[in-house]
Amino acid sequence: MLEIIGAVLSFVGAQILFSRTKLAEWLTPWKSVGFTILIISFSIVLFSALGSTYYLIVIMPTIVCSVMVSTRYRDYLMRLQSRRVQWKENKE
Repeated sequence: MLEIIGAVLSFVGAQILFSRTKLAEWLTPWKSVGFTILIISFSIVLFSALGSTYYLIVIMPTIVCSVMVSTRYRDYLMRLQSRRVQWKENKE
């Protein structure tokens, strides 16, 4: 039960953090994927080192990183769409 509550709270917190603030704006979508792989790998190593008893060590960073990657990709697509609209307007 604690894992579910922690997962929901980390999801909501990450949505607020990455949507409202521009915390990870310096990361491109590909850099955010690499950063995510690094963080999740570290959490798996930490999970193994602590004796595989605290599942939230892996669950929470995975959720936060997935929200970060999806937010960065969404921002990238929105910028690409606005550039396309501007290009079409300038073309006419």
